Amino acid sequence: MPAPATPDPPRRGRRPRTYGAVLQATATLLETTPFAELSVAQILAAADVGRTSFYEHFSSKDDVVVKLMESLSDEMAAGLTPMFERGDRSADEAFALGLHNLIDTAARYAPLLVAVSEEWPAIPELKAIWFRLQGQFTERLARLIESERAARRAPEGAEARALAASLVWTAERSFHVAAGGDHPTLTGAEAVVPPLVQLFVGTIYGRAVRV
Repeated sequence: MPAPATPDPPRRGRRPRTYGAVLQATATLLETTPFAELSVAQILAAADVGRTSFYEHFSSKDDVVVKLMESLSDEMAAGLTPMFERGDRSADEAFALGLHNLIDTAARYAPLLVAVSEEWPAIPELKAIWFRLQGQFTERLARLIESERAARRAPEGAEARALAASLVWTAERSFHVAAGGDHPTLTGAEAVVPPLVQLFVGTIYGRAVRV
C-alpha cells in the first residue's frame, strides 16, 4: 500500500527523507500487522531510519498514523466532488461516480483506514481527523438533500443533517466490514458500491436507481 502523497517537511538533520520513509514503511507494515501490535522499532527497521531521526518528525507511532490520515483526507474529499458538482450527470450517475471514487480510494489505503476506524476512540488526534472527514461529507450531503427537497426533486423526510449523518456513517461501517474480508456477502470494497448507491439514492429520492 503506497503512503498518501504528502510534501516532505522542512529539511532537518542528516536524513531529510526520514519523514516520507517512515510514512511509507508504516503504510506497508499495516498491510500485515495490526496497529495495536505495531512498534516503533518495527517502523524504524522497515524505514531504515534511526530513532533520533524518527523523533525529530514524529512523537509516537500514533502520530505517524495521524499524519498519514491527514495526507489522505483531501484525496478522499475530492473523490466525492461529482456527487455535488454534477454537471450533466443525473443524480444516479453522480452518486455512482462519487461513491465509486470514494471506495476506490479507500480500497487502495484499506489497511490504514481500517486501523483508523478501529483506533480513533483511543487517539484523540485521530478521532478529530476522522470525525472532521465524516463531518465534511455529512455537511455537503445535508446541503444537497435540502437543495433537492427545495427544488421538489426529493421528498420531505427526516431532518437533513441527521439523515446525511446516518448515510455517511452507514457507508463508513459498510466499508470497514467489507475491507475486513469476513462477511459472506460484502466480500470486498467493490461489493459495497452498488448497495451504497441504492441506499443513498433510495433514501434521498425514494426510488430505485436508474443507471
